[in-house]
Amino acid sequence: MGIDDLMKEPYVNVLCYPEPDLNVAIKRINELKLLKVNSILFEGKTKIGRLGVVGKGCVSVVVKALTDFGISVLKIRRTDANRISMKREAEMHLMANSIGVGPKFFESTENFILMEFIEGYSILEWLKRLEEYSVNGTRKVLRELLDQCFSLDKLGLDHGELSDPKKHVIVSKKPVVIDFESASISRKVSNLTKIIQYLFIGGPMAKKLRQLLGIEDEKIIIDLIKNYKKEMDWISYLKLLSTLNLIPQSID
Repeated sequence: MGIDDLMKEPYVNVLCYPEPDLNVAIKRINELKLLKVNSILFEGKTKIGRLGVVGKGCVSVVVKALTDFGISVLKIRRTDANRISMKREAEMHLMANSIGVGPKFFESTENFILMEFIEGYSILEWLKRLEEYSVNGTRKVLRELLDQCFSLDKLGLDHGELSDPKKHVIVSKKPVVIDFESASISRKVSNLTKIIQYLFIGGPMAKKLRQLLGIEDEKIIIDLIKNYKKEMDWISYLKLLSTLNLIPQSID
């Protein structure tokens, strides 16, 4: 769908969700042109009317877009969002990118964030398909994800949504943490502890994952999480990795 056509029904309902407004649409179309967005691809399981979108949340609607960067992801600020712009989320996303975490950030404006499109499985979908992967392949993905969460902890950037990461981690060639709209640098970080609790203790596939990796006692994981919360250093992280059988030897 071409950019200028977004002023028309039913497309304006997505551009200005949840209430279409012609003046808002004109302003937003000008922003899209600045971002070099050529067209919107209304594809996805989530529906706004009859149009497919990638996702819909409290702050934004997410769509695929054809841009000068190729097929990209475009986050559109809802007109009823509890924030006046996408500036803060863009800053958090750029911080994550500075340590190699998150989809590649391209550009942003007041009402949009444009980023790399990641195609893959949600973390929950991936966990449900564990029998399709080798144990070593599974370990590699898990170690990469935990490394990213540890890096976010060390940076002081708390993602804010990793206690239930099924909408916030995509597994492609590697795991990718997405969606930094709830991220903060002003609260205590808990990225690693939340993702470990989901994967190995409280999540829907935790028991299966523990069995696959030969983890017999979840209590020791809980104890090491408590220790990591206190220390939050490399040694306490390595002890967790060792207990999760993601490195070959234990750390005394």
